[in-house]
Amino acid sequence: MKVGNLRDAATSGGFWMAWLLLVTALFIPVPTASFCLAFLAVTCAVFPLALGSRRQRIGALVALVLSILLVFSLVDKAKNDPWFKKHRTTTSPA
Repeated sequence: MKVGNLRDAATSGGFWMAWLLLVTALFIPVPTASFCLAFLAVTCAVFPLALGSRRQRIGALVALVLSILLVFSLVDKAKNDPWFKKHRTTTSPA
């Protein structure tokens, strides 16, 4: 068993976490939850994009672009979510 360093483990973990979050965001039908997961996928893809190997950088770039496209497609649906509208308009009792 080869002992690696922390940078390799973090880039590999960020790479796989970005893809896992992106796939999960695509399968969840709730727009707000999908928006949050896609946003987290964007943040997870940044570290492998900066420090990963060539293969990880290409995969992280693809995950980053797909996640950004998903975030922008879901932002209007997430704003109009009925649960958040109900809680924004509700006034607190005096």
